[in-house]
Amino acid sequence: MRTARRSVLLLSAALFALAASPARPAEKLLVDLSDDEIAITTGFTGTELLLFGTKEQRGDVVVVLRGPDRDAVVRRRERVAGVWVNGASVIFRGVPAYYRVASSRPLEDIAPPEILSANGITAGTLDLAGTTDVPAARRVSFQDGLIRNKTRQGLYGYEPRGVAIRGERLFRTTATFPANVPTGPYRVSVYLFDRGRLAAQRESTLVVRKVGLGADIFAFAHRQGALYGVIAIVVAVFAGWLAGVVFRR
Repeated sequence: MRTARRSVLLLSAALFALAASPARPAEKLLVDLSDDEIAITTGFTGTELLLFGTKEQRGDVVVVLRGPDRDAVVRRRERVAGVWVNGASVIFRGVPAYYRVASSRPLEDIAPPEILSANGITAGTLDLAGTTDVPAARRVSFQDGLIRNKTRQGLYGYEPRGVAIRGERLFRTTATFPANVPTGPYRVSVYLFDRGRLAAQRESTLVVRKVGLGADIFAFAHRQGALYGVIAIVVAVFAGWLAGVVFRR
């Protein structure tokens, strides 16, 4: 509710600014975010981000949110002697940890596939052929598994009618970030298509980062890995000793 009120105020201010500057050349596409940073605290359970804007002409809007690129390892589970173990694996280099597409209509009704592909827009199913040197016959099944796992985790998604357009000029969409959202820089790309052609494009950035005590512990563990390990062992031993004392009494 608080985010919604803030976004309404921001949108009202943006429209007021546009109305108050008639001499300024009209922008085909104006975009803003309810927040430009997502802070992950110890009790973080996920959040929603509101993206809104205006367009100066008729057309369809497509929004793409892409998270930090990272290497991803996909392993195939195999049954050996009645036990499930990790089998063959494939490493995909530099794939987005988060990828979500929302559009005002289904993508196939907005523009031809070649135009969408040229702008990096897909229906939540990325082509990862260039991220690994594994032959296509083997890569496809692992690629499908990666996308399926990311979708199950809430990190990949496609909403064919996720962008709402009001009065032909105003538009808005809401992006959901689960509790397991990766930290790092995100790119927010907004496209305006008119009769199958790209009419305008805007990009902005979003940062997801850890804050508070959890962030301090995370940073310490990465800077001082050996010392962190020793402290963790001491704390575990002390906790075990204390539990033994309590239960003996």
